[in-house]
Amino acid sequence: MTVDDSIAKLVAEATASARGRSITKRKALDPSRPAAKWTTTTRVGQKTGTALSVVLGTIGCSHARGEAGGCTMCSYLLDGSSRSPTAEELVQQFTTALDQITGLDSPLSVKIYTSGSFFDEEEVPPDARGRILDLIAEDARIEEVVIESRPEYVSEGVLSELKERLKDRVVEIGMGLESSSDRVRSLCVNKGFSFADFLSAVERARVRGIGVRAYVLLKPPFLTETEAVLDAKKTIGDALAAGVTTISLNPVNIQKNTLVEQLWKGGHYRSPWLWSVLEVIESARSAAGNEVNVICDPVAAGKQRGAHNCGKCDESVVSAIRRFVLSQNLEDLKAPGCDCRGLWLHSRYHEDVAHLVHQ
Repeated sequence: MTVDDSIAKLVAEATASARGRSITKRKALDPSRPAAKWTTTTRVGQKTGTALSVVLGTIGCSHARGEAGGCTMCSYLLDGSSRSPTAEELVQQFTTALDQITGLDSPLSVKIYTSGSFFDEEEVPPDARGRILDLIAEDARIEEVVIESRPEYVSEGVLSELKERLKDRVVEIGMGLESSSDRVRSLCVNKGFSFADFLSAVERARVRGIGVRAYVLLKPPFLTETEAVLDAKKTIGDALAAGVTTISLNPVNIQKNTLVEQLWKGGHYRSPWLWSVLEVIESARSAAGNEVNVICDPVAAGKQRGAHNCGKCDESVVSAIRRFVLSQNLEDLKAPGCDCRGLWLHSRYHEDVAHLVHQ
């Protein structure tokens, strides 16, 4: 066993330990209602429209349910149900969510989440998957569909089904690449798949005219702020080279019952600065072509558990990010200056010096 293998094993054990018995405490959700549903103004292709986000109440991510313990920063499994809904119940959940877009004009985007993988047949049976896709196909206002999955479930069979049922809709598969570095993804995220696995899934989708939305993580644990920024920039470049159609930057937010939360409570982790988020978005926008959107919606932004600055400038920076996401214009990313920007630069320099001296 290599040193990396030994560290990866320790990280997986710590991740599972941090989750503890929380998975056994999950309640049985109302199987006829989604775990969550909401609408937001969003970028739909090159236009501004409305996105319906639906979180289906399934049993959750197979990686998190298994012995590997899931990802170091993620507790979305806990939003799932303690029992598997039937196919009929899952379809009812989706039908209930569609009420959110009654009367809305096009263009609409529908984003389907499961706190896991929509293509995992243990979460969403094939019959439910097909009926949900057919409901989307019946609504001409829906121009874009985003479906989340781990790469191992992005098979040729489900891709063919997507094309057959959704026809000419713009379809993207959202995959949590997090980092293009296998070491970072294994040792810092405990992701459970390789960059090669991601690339294979992207290629299978590409040849069928299906896009990929690459989720890029900003500041996984065990990286300094500068290391995290550099890793995110490199990951975005590698994802663009692979042919992804959207870059989604996800700054880490501190979720309950995770290894990241344990590190944070012990004073060993800080969520990324919003200044770092701006730096990475600006780099991504400059690197991406005109057909590739760069999006970011920092969860818990401005709070201690989310990406934040000093508190005084957080709201203005987050507003700049939201303006940019809709326009894709770097001019909208400009935020008023703040004294804490100097502190951010100072802390990055000294953090890296200390890291170098003590490693």
